[in-house]
Amino acid sequence: MRTAAFERGVQVEIVAPAVAGVTMSDGSTVVADQKIDGAPSVLYDAVVVLASDQGAGSLAHDPAPRDFVTDAYAHCKFIGYTAPDAVLFEAAGLDALSDDGLVDLDAAGAAGDFLNRCGRLRQWNRSL
Repeated sequence: MRTAAFERGVQVEIVAPAVAGVTMSDGSTVVADQKIDGAPSVLYDAVVVLASDQGAGSLAHDPAPRDFVTDAYAHCKFIGYTAPDAVLFEAAGLDALSDDGLVDLDAAGAAGDFLNRCGRLRQWNRSL
């Protein structure tokens, strides 16, 4: 996702539960630019949630990540997600299948599709 964004000149910030960042599946660490309870989703044009099974479960029990995704949804932002994120969305009261502004990034070519949709700026149908 980050590579596809950079190739299109899109600025990316990593928002995580701790500024120290997150540990990737290969054991590497990605340092966060912002801490989730200090960088509300209103600061961003679109958001992508990429959590592991364990990470999504932890996020689902924390009010700050739930608020982050519900606020992004309420502000009609495009939200990219992967399968493990369903538990966070459920805890936040969101239905990942509710509109085409919620983009499943597990599918082939999904990063490009997500970025194309973001060109519309918002998923305005939610505000109707």
